[in-house]
Amino acid sequence: MIRAGHLLPGRPRQGDQQPQSEDDDHRHGDRPDARLHALGAEPPAPDTMRQPPRPRDERLLTWGLLARAYLWLGPMEAAAAMAAFFYVLAGGGWNWGEPLAPTAPLYLQATSACLAAIVVMQVVNLFLCRDDRASVFALGLRANRLLAWGIAIELALIAAIVYTPWGQKLFGTAALAPDVWLFTLPFAAAMLVLEEARKAVVRGRRSRR
Repeated sequence: MIRAGHLLPGRPRQGDQQPQSEDDDHRHGDRPDARLHALGAEPPAPDTMRQPPRPRDERLLTWGLLARAYLWLGPMEAAAAMAAFFYVLAGGGWNWGEPLAPTAPLYLQATSACLAAIVVMQVVNLFLCRDDRASVFALGLRANRLLAWGIAIELALIAAIVYTPWGQKLFGTAALAPDVWLFTLPFAAAMLVLEEARKAVVRGRRSRR
């Protein structure tokens, strides 16, 4: 069982158990809670056993992980979401500063575009977060079929929320034109390229140690 203190960055408390090595982590990988989502079922990377043991005082939630999530990947997703929002507004003839009612069709389309962009970026982010150093293209889907199922369910849900009458009524959405989805793809591709470049730098630094 992992104590709450193991999740937080900083100095560990005395008496807390710490994983001794990558091999110890693997033996604990069969916990039931690790199967609650697709990334929890991710098998170890092929080169895991060739990596040095993790430091005894290293947390599961590190400052580097937080920085990657909130200062690197997160801003890219936010930029895509807001760009899609204003893309729909601009395409609908909206002018800066012009008020829109919360129930206005254009406003509902814009907020739906924001949500759709978040989903698209999250699909890419799912692949990027499978490993902190291995390339997306080096990891296949066959090793973790839950990823494919999770993505299929996620896309089916966003389609139902945006395009079905009950989804629109329940969530306050409006149908999106195909160009809105296409607009988000360059942002997703940019996040993929930038994160792949970061991982390449990390692999290069580790190989020189």
